[in-house]
Amino acid sequence: MSTLSRADFLQEMANKSLNLERARREPRLTSLNWTALDLNRNGVISGSEFTYLFTALDRFDVNGSSLSLDLGSNTAPTPVGRMVAALRELVTTLPVTNPSIHLLDRALAKAFPRGLTTSLGRGSIGTGVVAVQYTLGRLGYLQALCDGSFGELTEQALLNFQAARGLATTGSVDTVVLKALDAAVMALDLRAPAAKATDPLAYLSNFRGLGLPILTIRSTAEVFTWASPEIRHAFGQFVGFYWEVMKRNRVEGDCKNIALFFMDQFRKQLAEDRLIQLPHPVLRGAAEKKWIIATSDKTRGLFSRADQLLRTQGLRVTRPGYGAILKVQALDSEHSMLYGVNVHYPEISANQVAKSCTRLFDWNSSYDNRGDSSKPELPVNQLAAGNLIFIDHSGDGRFDHTVTVIKVDKDSAGRTRKLVLAVGSYDDVRDASSATSVEGVGLYIVNTYSEEVTVELNELGKITSSVVTYASEPSYLVDTRYSARTTLMEQQAGGKLIVARWG
Repeated sequence: MSTLSRADFLQEMANKSLNLERARREPRLTSLNWTALDLNRNGVISGSEFTYLFTALDRFDVNGSSLSLDLGSNTAPTPVGRMVAALRELVTTLPVTNPSIHLLDRALAKAFPRGLTTSLGRGSIGTGVVAVQYTLGRLGYLQALCDGSFGELTEQALLNFQAARGLATTGSVDTVVLKALDAAVMALDLRAPAAKATDPLAYLSNFRGLGLPILTIRSTAEVFTWASPEIRHAFGQFVGFYWEVMKRNRVEGDCKNIALFFMDQFRKQLAEDRLIQLPHPVLRGAAEKKWIIATSDKTRGLFSRADQLLRTQGLRVTRPGYGAILKVQALDSEHSMLYGVNVHYPEISANQVAKSCTRLFDWNSSYDNRGDSSKPELPVNQLAAGNLIFIDHSGDGRFDHTVTVIKVDKDSAGRTRKLVLAVGSYDDVRDASSATSVEGVGLYIVNTYSEEVTVELNELGKITSSVVTYASEPSYLVDTRYSARTTLMEQQAGGKLIVARWG
């Protein structure tokens, strides 16, 4: 079976053009949306438009890779093989006027339509800088926001890229560097492993394939519940292992869905490893629903563009924190804010989850830190892996935020010195109240994400450090949000916290 890589296809089409009138008349190509592919509306596919064409062809391919097409053989071509054969018959060769400025990445091509007219370096600003920053971010060299200003961090990222590629370390962008950036980013497939799978949920549930250890239950009990010490211990171990899986696959969700996903995946593995069937602790016997799993290829109604987040009922709304994303999406029309795999269990609120759990610590006014951000508002020494922290922001008795405790490190005296916390959340046009529900605002304007917060404490239980050690959203596009303040305390008037476990 013959395979055509994206790089080879683009190289083959680099000096070619395709007349759309002829393409529309070709029976083998009727499945393609030529109007959408003709970006500049000139009736011809050429230049960077072939990048979009390859993506469109890949939707008819079944090899599971976005970087290649299986063409079949001359005697038995695949459907996409017949389409490629038709294209090769229809394209015509263009005279090459300036091959040095032909860029394939859509963001770079749009930012530099006529190539690089002047080099970019410290002090440069504008769209071209955004495109370079976006490229360096995707390549893993830039962790700062794509703000369109070429500063020290951008320069250092570029120097690191140049050194890694064997280029002269000038810290500035010329035509040679621009072409190297373009070639490097075109070789990337940034999708998380689960997002590449035909069935992302099945991939995330292949516990042996993911390398998770077999769950150990050292007991001869005939009946197990969520209250069983063995189950609680096994779940505490599970969240530590499975959180690493979720991070590798950029599993995103709001706070309750991150917690629910841990719980439900544990139930699956427990049934698989030990044939122990635990009930769904929230549904309490009601019929279970299917998880909604979204990726950038299949958004399932979740928005993938920041400009959708900024509009409601036709009105423009100011949304802080998305300036870099808006700049990038102006250059890259296919950039999606679904960076990995989004998980959503329908029709369950954070308050329902909190009410279904067993409380281990109830709110006590003595834990009110009265604005002292070094004092947790719960008994940190009593926390264990697998515990859930619920926050009632307004004090109205409804819990609207959920945190899962992943890891607890204690000193020899049993005092908690380090916490690793998993938290998910969402942005919508009304979340300033901290009391909105995903189901209440409509999925099309919701952006979910997940973060890991690592908190260190001294022997007195005071917080000495709070760092976001993982975020599902790229650091070159958005700043992190969470901290000890938003996971271990609630400094709003009337806010309350509880600690609970499943069941």
